Amino acid sequence: MKKPNLKTLTAALSVAVSVALPAAAQDNSGPILFTNVNVFDGVNEALIENANVVVTENLITAVSTGPLNFRRIQS
Repeated sequence: MKKPNLKTLTAALSVAVSVALPAAAQDNSGPILFTNVNVFDGVNEALIENANVVVTENLITAVSTGPLNFRRIQS
């Protein structure tokens, strides 16, 4: 199976984030944390499961499988 390149990863993550951003657009005062998501990094064939993704000003700034220290806001 051909491995996707970084451009493919960026496109896939951009689509995923753009779907979720309208819901988060109400409060754009800081980073947005998406939890329990599966991430395809474009390098490895396997998914990164149950990851945390941080988006800051419409850019993915962190992907982690460990806990991140963020303030939770209940909607």
